[in-house]
Parts: sequence; C-alpha cells; structure tokens
Amino acid sequence: MDTEHGRATGNGVAERPTHAETTPVRAFDPSPHVRDPDVGLRSRKKQRTRTDLIAAGDLLFSTRGFDETTTADIAERADVSQRTLFRHFPTKESLLYGDLDDARFQLRSALASRPPAEPILTVVKEAMLSLAEDFEANRDRRLLQARLAATSPTVSAYSRAVVQFNWEREIIAAVATRLGVDPLADPRPEIVAGAAMSAVRIAMRQWTASGGAADFMQLTAAALTAIEHVSELA
Repeated sequence: MDTEHGRATGNGVAERPTHAETTPVRAFDPSPHVRDPDVGLRSRKKQRTRTDLIAAGDLLFSTRGFDETTTADIAERADVSQRTLFRHFPTKESLLYGDLDDARFQLRSALASRPPAEPILTVVKEAMLSLAEDFEANRDRRLLQARLAATSPTVSAYSRAVVQFNWEREIIAAVATRLGVDPLADPRPEIVAGAAMSAVRIAMRQWTASGGAADFMQLTAAALTAIEHVSELA
C-alpha cells in the first residue's frame, strides 16, 4: 500500500521512492553523433549541383571556347540560376578547375605518408606522381584544362596563381618540416617546390602537345627525376 511519502513495506515502515520512480520519463534524446538525414541530403544535392555545373562548363568550353562562354550560358545549361552558380564558383576559372579543389589535401596526405628517412627529392617525386595518377584517371578533363590554359591568359594565370600555387605551398611546408627549417630563412624548401612544379608544367606541355596520347605518368616521372641530376651541370 502506498503512503503519502512512500510505499508501505511488510513491517509497516514507509520506504522512500527510488530515484527511478521519482524521475519523470523524458522523451528520447538522440545522440549528437547521430547523422541528420537532412544534412546528408543537402550535401548530396550540393555535390550534384557542382557536378552539373562542371559538366555544363566542360561542354560549353569545349564547343564554344572559354572566352565565348558566359556564366549565364553555364547556369542555363545546368538549369540553375546564376546566383546558384556563383555560390559554388565565383569565376569561370574556378569552375573549370573545380574538381581539383581537394587536390592540395591529397598532395598533403601523400607527402606526409612517405617514409621518414626517404630522401627529400624522392618524397616530392612520389607524392607528385600520386597526383599524376589522377590526371590519367580524368584524362579528358585534364586535357581540356591544359588546352584552355595554353590558349587563354586568364585560365593560365588562374592555374599558376591558384592551383599550382597551392600545390607549391604544400610542398614547401612538407620539405621544411622534414628538414626542420624555417622556409622563410632557408631557401631549400621553396627551391625544391619550384623545381617540382616546373617539372610538372613541362610534363603537362609535352602531354598536351601529344593530344593526351603520351603517358602522363612517364612524362612526369622523367621530368621530376631530371631534378636530381641538375647538380651535375655545375
């Protein structure tokens, strides 16, 4: 039998209610780690929009030309507004290279994963070759980008000032860390990075001149290996 302040026991002494009995039942509180399906949906929709815009840009750039294609043309082709296009890509150049946005992080990971005792030039060569694999896997896009960079000053400037600059910064940081030096005081990290990027540009020009028929991996490996022999010219 229940009493005013508790439950009567067999000996007539009132037993205090337990914590579980006095704590009100609450609605289920989901873990903060549980994935919100709306977040996943928005992310997939955003990625689809980016993919559609890049595909629309590729088609128009390859058929009309880079300078002749407007952002309005691209937005119309992708069936979105220009405002939506600019939310994803502020310029035509950034759209053209949009699929390389994560390349700098791939390069950073490739540089960091090399064995600690590996020679610096080998570290850089192998890491850069990991990016070359992406070029082979996305041959048509990379060839389009290379051709436009060779014919459009604005595309060439963007490629060097944004894409290649970011890669060079990653190499400088990785080399400086391995050497244990300040890259602002020691010129070697920037010299190595500059030489590596020059090698990649040479390989890209050779590959573009072949119409994509040459093996980009082999061209890149040969150009990067040549860096090791520069000292022999002294």
